[in-house]
Amino acid sequence: MSPRFFETPVEAVLSKVPGSLPTAEQRKLFKRADFSRAKYKNHVYSLLTTTIDSVFTAASVEKVCVRLTDGRRHRKRADTLDVGIYLNTPAAVKATTTDAKPTGKGGEDAGDSTDEDSDEDTGKAAQNNAREDGDADGAPPSHISWHWVAIPIEVKHNRDHAAFHFSKVPPTTHSKHSSSSPNASKASSEPKSFVPVTLQNEKGYIQFIDHMSEVFDNQHRRFSYAIYVWDYMARICFFDRGGAVISEEFNWTTPDSPLHDFLWKVAHMSEAQLGYDPTVERVSDEDAAAFKRIADDSTVHEKIRSFVKQAIPEGQPIYKVDIIPMGAPPDEGFPDDPFPPPSPADPSSAAPASPPSQPPVAPTPRSFLIGNSLIGRSTRGYIAYDIDGERLCFLKDYWRPYVPNRTRPEHMIYERMARCGVEGIPTLICGGDVGGMRAQTSQIQDILCHPDGALPVPLFHYRIANVEIGLPLESFMNFKQLALVFADAVLTHCQAWEKARILHCDINTGNILIDPYTFKGILIDWDLCRLACELESGPTRPNRAGTWGSRSALVAMFPKKPYRLCDDLESFVHVFNFLVLKYYPIHDYGLCSTVEYWYESCARVRGIKVGGGAKLALFKCPRPPFTVWANDALQNIITDLHNGCYESYLHVDKGRMQDLYGVRDPDLYAVEVHIPQQCADAPVDFRPRRRIPIPTPLCNTTKSTSTDRGDTSQSSRSTGAEATTTAASDAIVKHCNLPGFLSDHRFLYQVLSSVQGKKLPAKQKNQFVATAHQEPGFRVYYAESSMSASSDLSASDDDDDDDVGYKTGDKRPLDDDETSDAGSEDVELSRESKRMRK
Repeated sequence: MSPRFFETPVEAVLSKVPGSLPTAEQRKLFKRADFSRAKYKNHVYSLLTTTIDSVFTAASVEKVCVRLTDGRRHRKRADTLDVGIYLNTPAAVKATTTDAKPTGKGGEDAGDSTDEDSDEDTGKAAQNNAREDGDADGAPPSHISWHWVAIPIEVKHNRDHAAFHFSKVPPTTHSKHSSSSPNASKASSEPKSFVPVTLQNEKGYIQFIDHMSEVFDNQHRRFSYAIYVWDYMARICFFDRGGAVISEEFNWTTPDSPLHDFLWKVAHMSEAQLGYDPTVERVSDEDAAAFKRIADDSTVHEKIRSFVKQAIPEGQPIYKVDIIPMGAPPDEGFPDDPFPPPSPADPSSAAPASPPSQPPVAPTPRSFLIGNSLIGRSTRGYIAYDIDGERLCFLKDYWRPYVPNRTRPEHMIYERMARCGVEGIPTLICGGDVGGMRAQTSQIQDILCHPDGALPVPLFHYRIANVEIGLPLESFMNFKQLALVFADAVLTHCQAWEKARILHCDINTGNILIDPYTFKGILIDWDLCRLACELESGPTRPNRAGTWGSRSALVAMFPKKPYRLCDDLESFVHVFNFLVLKYYPIHDYGLCSTVEYWYESCARVRGIKVGGGAKLALFKCPRPPFTVWANDALQNIITDLHNGCYESYLHVDKGRMQDLYGVRDPDLYAVEVHIPQQCADAPVDFRPRRRIPIPTPLCNTTKSTSTDRGDTSQSSRSTGAEATTTAASDAIVKHCNLPGFLSDHRFLYQVLSSVQGKKLPAKQKNQFVATAHQEPGFRVYYAESSMSASSDLSASDDDDDDDVGYKTGDKRPLDDDETSDAGSEDVELSRESKRMRK
């Protein structure tokens, strides 16, 4: 079970729920659930909704109500929510009310991916009748709308499909089910476990997490309650960004049950007490008019206009959010200052300076309009309208970790890089914690634990707004454009490292964007970055070193390894190879299983995710990992990237790395490993090893010399040979800092920028989908799109690229014969690439 989930007694959960308990007189109005004739799941629906409705009626409140859905599937999700507690506002009623009669599809676990309780035709007919019978006493059928679900309710009739364990009370002589006291389940002698470990239970668990993700994706919530029901037993759940608390199971059928007490409190809660963010305000169509007009503004790039249309669909609410510009918290500053201080006229300053004789001026909140989130789950991205600046912008909303003297708000990173002259990063508007410094925090991290003994990390709600709105990396048109965008990102990464002493630490497909006007690359999402002086202290959160699929082989395989420049440079290689595999055919079969083996395979040792063995095996082999169809120019890039990584990995000692940085299972290793003191305590030089200085900007370098990457094989191999003579006192440095190709931005940049003047192929259709028929039943990775955008970017009529790098402000030319219809399918932004991150 994930360390982010914790089981606790139901009394402890109820004690944290605000509100008072009902009186004895009020309880007389609550209905009892009689399970003596409950044979099918829809009987449970009827009993449950009738019970909930009786509590809400007794409370004489109308702000919430219980609703059954009509079984219609929601968007692209494989299942839907059959019952839930909804807000009862006019907008919510309009969005969920339907006059359609429920059909058989809305019966037994409509859309349920677990296929629970499959019955014969006669049984299914009885279930449908049961639902119709239940509608009269319980809730009317409605449309599912995740924008208005206040408390999702998960119902299971087959215990083998439940996400959590439920004790089964011995049946009575009158019924298959018992409706005994709330603690009757404790009398069972069956061993109790929190989460059953079976394939069917895992499907139920994933379904429940999907439903909770829908709530957080579609609403502005600080936290959310949930109810999980198996027949006459239930659990009360509490979710926030730090994890989840799941109550022990209890019998809910009697009016004095914990469920009745919980529902009574829910009936009297405000929206803020239900977990809604009080800093978010729904606005009228009139107030959002300026935002909506941009969708038809011809002066805005057509791709950006399409994003606006997706952000403000008809019938969905528009919200106003504020960002309070925030300065540096006292215990989250930069430990390596002095760096160039901000200028008094610098617009990125957190607050205007005040005369010394006057008290500090409080920063003025800045307001933005937002609609649907277009990317992310825990990290949500919005196409926003800056009310003060009267322009579109990009707003990111997430919960940032807080570790004193080791973390800092992301806007401080952008301010530092801007002062140091780093190019190719978004332009900061403002950033700050929601509601003021550390105003909204996760609530349950103190009861969570990590298997490696790490302390819990609190999370604070945070927002940041930037000027640029980029296109997703996967909207590239051809592989020449892709290589040059990567070269831009490498240049930005180099400047951040050399000038600002910052390492990105999370290179992935979602963190490189394409400027729609210049076709240049933008490197974004610096929230996981580390300062050079902080690399020895390890990640700020357990097992958090960037996106799993793009982690370097050594970081994935040896989680205790200190992060280095070579790890980020290797991530660029993995991401580039991944996109080639996804959008160009190769000479190989079983593509999906190959991609899973290279980028997704993992194990958990003492609760820590470990993998990377397939990547390490690739780099230990002198041959390129794959061969593309009929294009020597693209194949040469793949080969050069692989040869460079191979030479850097030539002298990696896997056994030594395991001794220094590996995670061992104590049940498998009885022999204690002793590391020599001189190696364990040796100082580590975090600076990249270089043969020649890196010019700035890198794109001024047009030709390779004998000392450059142009003579790669000789220079890198000589570096590998020299590594064998490294002194014992430099053992840690040798193992953490790979030599050669992965030690210097210039080598990687020269390979990627060498495409100038060459003809590379156009992007093809998604190969994971196109080749899925070769592996029947195999899961297709990265096939779904989370944000649709065609990639037919406008190309110039330039037919001839010279070898000179493009200049700042120039629009990058494309070859005429590379502007095909490739990429006409949907592309994804960063949801899939960040799903392993949180």
